[in-house]
Amino acid sequence: MIVQFGADDEGGETSLANVDLFDNLPKHLVEFSPGIHQSGFYMKLGYKIIGVMPDANGIGKPDIYFAKRL
Repeated sequence: MIVQFGADDEGGETSLANVDLFDNLPKHLVEFSPGIHQSGFYMKLGYKIIGVMPDANGIGKPDIYFAKRL
């Protein structure tokens, strides 16, 4: 079983906010920092980033998709 969900970064709290994710997305994911975003909590629970939707909530405001096997 897999649990998956998305988290908005509308507040610009992660290192994926306010950058051009269309320019070398893999590099941005390797250097990912959650900052004060809830994604840090999810990652401590074992969730992994499985995708990013650049500009989903406006320019520089991505959706971050997480998943974890149970």
